[in-house]
Amino acid sequence: MFEVIAKDLLGRIGRIETKSGKFETPAFLPVINPVNQVISASEISKKFGCKAVITNAYIIYRRLRNEGIERGVHGIISFDGVVMTDSGGYQMLEYGDVKVTPKEIAAFQEVIRSDMAVPLDVPTGLVSYEKAKESVERTLANVEETLEILADGRKALWAAPIQGGTHLQVLEHCASRLVEMPFDFFVLGSPTPLMESYMFTKLFKMISTVKRVIPSEKPLHLFGAGHPMLMPFAVAMGCDTFDSAGYYLYAKEGRYMSSSGTLRLSILDYFPCECEVCSKYSPEELRSLPDEERVILLSLHNLSVCFREVMEIKQAIKDGRLMELLEIRARSHPKLYAAFRAMLSDRKLIELMELHTPVSKRRGMNLFDRLSLLRPEVFRVRNRLVKYVPTKKSDTIVLIPQLGGKCKSLEAAERIVKEKFPEVVEKASYGFFLNPYGIIPVELKFVYPFSQTNFSVSLLTDVKEDIVDVTVRYIVEHGYEHAILLEVRSPSLRELLMLTKSRLEEKGIKVTVL
Repeated sequence: MFEVIAKDLLGRIGRIETKSGKFETPAFLPVINPVNQVISASEISKKFGCKAVITNAYIIYRRLRNEGIERGVHGIISFDGVVMTDSGGYQMLEYGDVKVTPKEIAAFQEVIRSDMAVPLDVPTGLVSYEKAKESVERTLANVEETLEILADGRKALWAAPIQGGTHLQVLEHCASRLVEMPFDFFVLGSPTPLMESYMFTKLFKMISTVKRVIPSEKPLHLFGAGHPMLMPFAVAMGCDTFDSAGYYLYAKEGRYMSSSGTLRLSILDYFPCECEVCSKYSPEELRSLPDEERVILLSLHNLSVCFREVMEIKQAIKDGRLMELLEIRARSHPKLYAAFRAMLSDRKLIELMELHTPVSKRRGMNLFDRLSLLRPEVFRVRNRLVKYVPTKKSDTIVLIPQLGGKCKSLEAAERIVKEKFPEVVEKASYGFFLNPYGIIPVELKFVYPFSQTNFSVSLLTDVKEDIVDVTVRYIVEHGYEHAILLEVRSPSLRELLMLTKSRLEEKGIKVTVL
């Protein structure tokens, strides 16, 4: 039911197949109120090409039960695409209880012909450790009841609801138990309070914990994560689908979504957007409209931003530049930037990302600062270079500056070395240094990602200790006794070169600068 087409980091473009058809991931599923559709599911589909939505089976059960049984969920919301249904967990979080049993709501979701369904879980929210454990145990008990009634056959794809909130051990326990059960995909609950409080670091840790437990071949849905500024991070960490009613709830409060945050319509002078709404109205004109009309139009803008962000994420995955999109988006808010830094410091997560990141991409990489050096591709290449066996074994290595050097080719380097060391020019190993990877053997110069990496001198000088360490490590690990460093013109790079010389000499390696 899930086919992966392209990958980058833990993000993937894929296809989920249901009984009502296929849709592509990553996917934003707008929440549709089955009783009061401010913007209909069919209109969202027509305007934005939306193939999948989510609605609330519990509301249908309580208020439209007979009609739901007769017409099905697709008929209730007038949508012929894929419909995912929630079971009432959100109502439990908001109101403390629901008037339905796990078996009743499970059977009802099958009866109304949901395409993707969720058992009645017990959302954790922001609670104590003991309360989190209680929510997980109740969720797992509900899940077992649900599976009992589904044993006779099911037509929907069923989700395993992961609870535990910010208590990572409890969260991991819940995910581990659910992995043993026959579910088609997974959903991670309780992120909304974290997002509302800008507790992004905790949210990222929750996603990271879950991704290390669940099978990679099964999709992961993130409840309530429909703000565009969070979407690329959720996707990069392995969330395939996510939903939200935020597009409407924000509009009711006069809040205007953008990929970098939320703005107040009341203080906007210009619209930084060219969607159907923003190209037709000025902020002042939109403010002057009757409340109901203004909310609908602002909702349409918010939807447009959400769907546009998904498309940008997909293109970044195709290009292999998802990490660069994160680096741009991370500067949207200090707490998001802090969460991004924490994500890159999660070595287990980076190792998992590295396993799923292609070794070759159709576009090169842009490396900006020290955070760029933590990305999985750099981590992988550096480790592989240390283990690489050069085509020419020698006790001497000649290092050619990749930036700012007097010579830039192997032939030019050989001419310079020949004047001073004619006896080693043919036997020596040659490599490029003063780059983010350490030392690149000349025979690998055009292998991805070496010649396809864009970086500046400022990157090297800002992280000079790191650059020197990885350079020295390569030389020591390969057993070179003599290093010939070719001179550079730039004073800042010369400082880096001399620091490399000093560190090598501390290791007992002879160094010559030409």
